[in-house]
Amino acid sequence: MPAHRLPRNSTPHRIAAIALYRALLLSTHALPPQTFPPPQRTQLQNIIRNRFKQARHEQSPRYLRLCFEAGYEALDRLDGAGADVASEAGNEAGKEASAAYILALLARAPEKVKRAPPITALDPSLLKDLKLHLRTRPNATTTTTVAEKPSLFNCPLPLAQLKGGKRRVPVLYNAQGVPVLRLSKPQPAALSGYINHRAEVKQKRHDTRHRLTEELEGARWEDGWDGILERETGVREGDEQGKWRGGGWTQEIVSARDEVGRRLGEDAEKRRVMGGRMQGVVDRERAMAEREGREEAERAFWEASMESA
Repeated sequence: MPAHRLPRNSTPHRIAAIALYRALLLSTHALPPQTFPPPQRTQLQNIIRNRFKQARHEQSPRYLRLCFEAGYEALDRLDGAGADVASEAGNEAGKEASAAYILALLARAPEKVKRAPPITALDPSLLKDLKLHLRTRPNATTTTTVAEKPSLFNCPLPLAQLKGGKRRVPVLYNAQGVPVLRLSKPQPAALSGYINHRAEVKQKRHDTRHRLTEELEGARWEDGWDGILERETGVREGDEQGKWRGGGWTQEIVSARDEVGRRLGEDAEKRRVMGGRMQGVVDRERAMAEREGREEAERAFWEASMESA
């Protein structure tokens, strides 16, 4: 492992650690309830959770190796004390020895690690909303009401409900094939991320369709080879009774390419419909802005006439 890369950022390390963590927790469910009642089983699970949480930021390869060795040894002990595994192996002595070993370790473990690990600190605003939700009864009404944001397609809104009291006509533009309404500048980062994501998905589908088209020639060769085998043996590959149930290599490639093309067509249709709806918003906003401009000009004209009179 490179020295500059943390273990928790390494995919092989994370896969191994998560697999061991899940195996240890699952093995506690196989313990016999007569020897390990529910309170002790819960304490074992809390010990596993706390030990993994304490070592999640560890960077020493030597210490991590010792942690993995201890975890696998504990997994062997838990499997040995499990009711199903012990009954299949017929080793009651080994089962009792493993159970006694686990109970002794559980008795020596500090009380702090037997308790459930604390919840990770949340954002203060999220924690406040969570506490408010927990205090609210199912049929009770809260004093704080969150105003619903009006939909973009319900425009135009009255001038009094607009921010700043000024109407701004949105601009509809094409961003890499995605219709977008620009309401203000600068463009939000979330919108930029969405546009890039849709462009990547579209490009991947086009690449997949081109790759499948290139693989058609190889599929035809495979079908030709299957035909040669059928003529020589009288039985097509994959069917012992001589009845061919598949569609051939070419048909599978064509079906996959048609599916990719269908998804591209559906996305294009969705963008076309969304672009039409957004253009309707622009037209209504522009008409409302022109009408409000005329009304403002007439109001200013009459006010000037009254002052001059």
